[in-house]
Amino acid sequence: MDFVSFSFLQGIMAFLAPCAVALLPGYIMAYISRNAGIERSMVPKLLRGLKLAFFSISGILIVYALAGTLIILASQLLKENMKFITVGMGGLLVFLGLLMLFGKSISININFSEPSTKRETSEAFFFGIAYAIGALGCLFPLFLVVATQALAAENVLLGGSYLLAYFVGFALMMVLAIVLATFAQDLLRKYLRKILPYMERAAGFVLILSGIYIIYYQLVLF
Repeated sequence: MDFVSFSFLQGIMAFLAPCAVALLPGYIMAYISRNAGIERSMVPKLLRGLKLAFFSISGILIVYALAGTLIILASQLLKENMKFITVGMGGLLVFLGLLMLFGKSISININFSEPSTKRETSEAFFFGIAYAIGALGCLFPLFLVVATQALAAENVLLGGSYLLAYFVGFALMMVLAIVLATFAQDLLRKYLRKILPYMERAAGFVLILSGIYIIYYQLVLF
């Protein structure tokens, strides 16, 4: 697996971070409730879903841009020991994955009450910000590994491709989640909360594999 593909996978994993994904039921239920009893054709539904996904992704981008800037500012202090730090981050990912497999992770929830279509774009934007903060809070090592490898890349284009792949993976999952909420409302209303624990354990398993890959990748560089 090349590091661009690995970064894309880490973006998907960041979306599934338990501190972030726990926000989905409340937001999607509020989103669905606005459509209750309203007949819409397919195209307006799709456009509305894409519009809200765009505002959510904008909020996510702002948070990650700030996090990336802080990492760049600190990179000179960490540069000499970056490989050792990255291996440590891989070990931490394995530890977090084990916690998730055994249901020991920490999650948060937000209740979106009194949903209103008048403020749904601003709500989507701040939901994106909250989601990104949750993802970073739980799985910051994922982003740190990608960001540090981007800084250590041979050229700017290669390093930028790592960050772009990460964000595309994250953004794609957000688009899929909101578009799915648009066209599968009854299914989500019935099953969303039931499948979240299984999603968390699956994410934990992939985190363990990711951590092992990161350690192996860095040890080969040594």
